[in-house]
Amino acid sequence: FVVRGDSMRPALEDGQHILVDRSAYSHAPPARGDVVVFWHRLPGQRKRITSVKRVVGLPGEHLQIKYGRVFLDGKLLEEPYATRTELQEGGLPSQWVTGEGQCFLLGDNRADSYDSRRLGPVDAADIIGKAWLRCWPPRAWGRVK
Repeated sequence: FVVRGDSMRPALEDGQHILVDRSAYSHAPPARGDVVVFWHRLPGQRKRITSVKRVVGLPGEHLQIKYGRVFLDGKLLEEPYATRTELQEGGLPSQWVTGEGQCFLLGDNRADSYDSRRLGPVDAADIIGKAWLRCWPPRAWGRVK
C-alpha cells in the first residue's frame, strides 16, 4: 500500500510504501492503536478508495472530541502518537457511538485528515488489514508503531 497525504504524520509520510497484514483480523478484532488500511467512499462518489488511519474507538463506545482531544465513555484517551490541535471543526459532529462490528478511525495528524469525523464509524468488514512494516524508501524501513 502506498501512503497518500500527510494524515498519518509523523508515523507515516506521503509516498511511503507499507506492507499490510491482510490476515491480522481473521481471528481477532482490531485493537485500539492499530494502524489499518480500509475501504471507503468519498461523499458523492461511487468508487471505493483505500486510506490508512489509526483505530481509536472500538465497538459499543461513546466518543467525543473536545478541543482536539478524544474522550472515550467520558475519559480522556492518551494519544502519544497524535499531533495535537486545538482547532474545533465547525459543522462536524463532536460525538459518536460505534455500533457492533464498527471502529472509529482517526489520522494522527488531526489537522489534515479525512477520517471518521467525516466518514463516521467504519465497519470492520471494510478494514483490509493491519499496517505493520514501512518498506520504501529504504531510509524509512521499520515497523509501523
